[in-house]
Amino acid sequence: MAKVGRNDPCPCGSGKKYKQCHEAADRAQEDQLRLLRRAQDRLFPKLIDASQNDDLAPKTPALFEQYWGGRYTAADMIDLDEKEDRGSERFLTWLAFDAQSGDDGSTLVERIAANPPAELELDEHELNLLPTWSGIRLRPYLITEIIKGKGALIEEVLTKETFTLRDHAAAKRLEENELIFAHLVPVGDEYYIAGAAAQTTPDTVEKLAEFLAVSLEDWQLRNPDADLNQFVRENSHLFNHFISVLPREEKEPSKFDDLMLRGRAALLMTKQSLGLGKDDDDDDDDDDDDDDDEFDDDVDPSDDEFDDDVDADEDDEDDASDDDQSDNADDANDPDLAADSDAQPAK
Repeated sequence: MAKVGRNDPCPCGSGKKYKQCHEAADRAQEDQLRLLRRAQDRLFPKLIDASQNDDLAPKTPALFEQYWGGRYTAADMIDLDEKEDRGSERFLTWLAFDAQSGDDGSTLVERIAANPPAELELDEHELNLLPTWSGIRLRPYLITEIIKGKGALIEEVLTKETFTLRDHAAAKRLEENELIFAHLVPVGDEYYIAGAAAQTTPDTVEKLAEFLAVSLEDWQLRNPDADLNQFVRENSHLFNHFISVLPREEKEPSKFDDLMLRGRAALLMTKQSLGLGKDDDDDDDDDDDDDDDEFDDDVDPSDDEFDDDVDADEDDEDDASDDDQSDNADDANDPDLAADSDAQPAK
């Protein structure tokens, strides 16, 4: 959109010159946004510092192991960056925004927003940002369009909500159809990435669909009244589990299949605990159909890509059951199926 000159007609249609109409209000809004951007640059480091303060955010071993899925212990924190790219920053960002470290299940950001500690020395603009950051969690986003020189259009995978990312520096590292896992924070009417984002390749979308199908079904069976946002609030650490098992190199054996096996085992145990398991193996196909329908209803029936992924998995299982061919069963559990993915946190 071309910049409006001071002597041009005001875009509002009043017939007045821009300088005599909306110029002052627009400039005030731009100044306020500029102040908020600067406040964002100051606020995030303060939150990271607070996350390392044991009085404000106790870093229990359980939280560390929850985020890393047991791959590392708190003793590994000192050299975590040697094992995971920007691993310390990723964990501390999650510890600030996501970890329910309070006795009441609150997060660090929620507690600071409700009762700002004096030692953080938060100014007026930082205090204005804090309440808008309280509900931010680690989420998966699909890059739908790169806006050259400005940012990117992105879509939250679960809720299908769209955002305009005004983070020019981050957008330079992104490509269309990529999948990223990030904390997207509002700054006025704009959105920026807080901390390190995990950037993955487009083929990761299919694997995420498979992972979410199992994780969501298990969650919804145990929490039938919960919505997708509640799932993320309680389970955002699962996204890091998913990221961590993606292969770094093309020929590296994938741990994704192991993650899926554990997820399916947990789902089976949940069904059995609720009395939903069946003794007759011949009814397995019917169970798969019901599971697929439930997942489709909760995520988005209009999302063809997710539907195709779940249907494809169901068809493979039906073929293996009907034909009783061991080679099909082997293919379904081949650890090389996910070997083409590459999970690299954004620089």
